[in-house]
Amino acid sequence: MNKNIKYSQNFLTSEKVLNQIIKQLNLKETDTVYEIGTGKGHLTTKLAKISKQVK
Repeated sequence: MNKNIKYSQNFLTSEKVLNQIIKQLNLKETDTVYEIGTGKGHLTTKLAKISKQVK
């Protein structure tokens, strides 16, 4: 997947930033997460490991 500069797209790939986001969310195993614009799926993968469901 290539980013489209025209739409100011950026893909989150920094492991450090991803972990900081996950920590701030305080998710539980019973939570359902709605993710908009999943990009390459780096955050989605982490969300799926700690929540009940990612939509």
